Amino acid sequence: MEGLAPPLKCLIEIQSALQNGEVVRQGLARYLQTAGVNDPFATDIRKFLFAWEQGQDWRAVSATIQSAHRRALLDLVAMALSGQPILNHLEELRVELINAVDLEIRHHIEMLPIKMLVPLLFFQFPSFLLLLFGPLLSRLITELNQ
Repeated sequence: MEGLAPPLKCLIEIQSALQNGEVVRQGLARYLQTAGVNDPFATDIRKFLFAWEQGQDWRAVSATIQSAHRRALLDLVAMALSGQPILNHLEELRVELINAVDLEIRHHIEMLPIKMLVPLLFFQFPSFLLLLFGPLLSRLITELNQ
């Protein structure tokens, strides 16, 4: 569950950078330093920044992202890199991201009982059947051998 909300972590880093009088790139750099190597959102941000710095079409990177919240965050970063103010937009997106994370956590919690049935079905239930039918089968085998 550690990588549950990478866009929210990135947004918080960007927002704190802006509130401390820094530029958006410093907030992105802090996020990318703390993000794991296997974090797909950090990889998307790196691709976005590379496309932005090379003057390529960064919208192609944004189009490959499935989540609307992640695309919105990249659009806000593009606005900030082009010199537009985004602090108010970040606040609105932060509220939406928190709600989305809550929904994702609730969905994950709702799926836990179903996922916990797997060990029960594959390990505990066969063991219970052996305990239940083992003595009966043992008695049947000994009586058939006589």
